[in-house]
Amino acid sequence: MPKKMTWCAGVSLLLPKKHDGLMANPTPQQKAWLTRLRPVLPRYFPEARGQLDLRISGPPDLRTYSRLFPFTILEDGLPLTELVVKVPQGRKAADVHLAFRAHRLLETHLAEYPHLTVPRALDAWEDPPALIMLRVEGAPLYIRMRDCRSWAPENGCQLARHFVWQAGRWLGVLHQLTPPRWSRPAPNPLAQREHWLLALRAGGLDPMDEKRIRERTDVLAASAHESVPLHGDFTLRNVLCHPPQQVTVLDTELAFFGEPALDIGWFLAALRTIDKWQIMVGEMAYPRAVIHRTETAFLEGYQSVRTLPPQPLIQAYTTLRLLERWADFVQQEKQRNIAGLRVLVIRRINQHFARMLP
Repeated sequence: MPKKMTWCAGVSLLLPKKHDGLMANPTPQQKAWLTRLRPVLPRYFPEARGQLDLRISGPPDLRTYSRLFPFTILEDGLPLTELVVKVPQGRKAADVHLAFRAHRLLETHLAEYPHLTVPRALDAWEDPPALIMLRVEGAPLYIRMRDCRSWAPENGCQLARHFVWQAGRWLGVLHQLTPPRWSRPAPNPLAQREHWLLALRAGGLDPMDEKRIRERTDVLAASAHESVPLHGDFTLRNVLCHPPQQVTVLDTELAFFGEPALDIGWFLAALRTIDKWQIMVGEMAYPRAVIHRTETAFLEGYQSVRTLPPQPLIQAYTTLRLLERWADFVQQEKQRNIAGLRVLVIRRINQHFARMLP
């Protein structure tokens, strides 16, 4: 039987072997957080009537831009709930209080939508910068999308499409908000277009594909049409699915505002490049009909809440996000593979992304 996999703040944690309820060989950071959190547990859980304590429930996840430390809260020695300490790295460390305010803002705004949620934030720490949140159960949307491989194209993978529809609703509800005071204008990805194209030309970009990219994205040179709070990283990894119909969206700092089509295009590009393996082998692991119907479900979910932005804007932002990922893939392969294999893999990458352009 395979090991059970749980999902904590969007990152998979395979729980290691434990001894007497504690993880073997906890790290110094985990021990430090045990010491910091014990005195404040009554403030986080005022409804508890017994003696509160906590224990380490899994290894830290250090692979992302934020370090994640999971813990189990105990009441009289019995599990009460679980929380995760999210320690942002780099510039995000200075914005931890803004992230806490964003979570609280969204909790209030989403209260009338019972199937659309964000992780509940309990507190924000200054030293060290950290966000204390209740742990979220669920599988990222890209796991649900894997089921589509074995579905006939005419079925369109009903379960995954349902969660994608809910994700579209969630994003539409977010875009109804007025941008918070702390948010700032989002950088225009059009400014990076020439840099990405230059990298792709060195990898054998077809001149006709470059022409299509320019035609699709020139529309962004005009002034912005509207400004809404942006998620900024609305991808399949940041949407957690809870059967039968609940979705929870992660990493909602609301640090930027800008065109709503930017978030939409980001998600559509993620659907079109869902599987790295299919890119490398040059195959369509997900039939084009499945991708099309899933995109339609997402846009219908968004449209059930608010009006969609103009289609040319959505296509432009989708194209730029695909262009960015395209250039990243090519650069990685140039550094990794030997010369003969490198040419073959980059050719397949170019073919895949050219097919995925809107």
